[in-house]
Amino acid sequence: MSFKLNQQPVAGESYVRCPQVVIDNRLGRTPVVTFHREQVIGLGGGNVQRYPLPPRPLPFDSAASVPVINPETGEPTGATITQGELYALVFSVFIAAETTLNEEEPLQ
Repeated sequence: MSFKLNQQPVAGESYVRCPQVVIDNRLGRTPVVTFHREQVIGLGGGNVQRYPLPPRPLPFDSAASVPVINPETGEPTGATITQGELYALVFSVFIAAETTLNEEEPLQ
């Protein structure tokens, strides 16, 4: 079928973003980070469409180095971090959250 009713050219933008990150940190297994992705299409006038994309799993490699990217500009900062250092940071945030939560209110 080649006929398209009310076909009109559109202007806008399309990009991929990560709305959710899941860290599967099972006991006795190598952690896996899964990036859930979506394609965002902006069609002007504030109209935005979002379409899920297949998730992208990344097995943990503590020695793997990752360039640090500025999330506002998309430009490399010149710094790098290993997955092991990132794991330690996420672990530290978890401990801080648990410690604060346990001090402020009991778990249910």
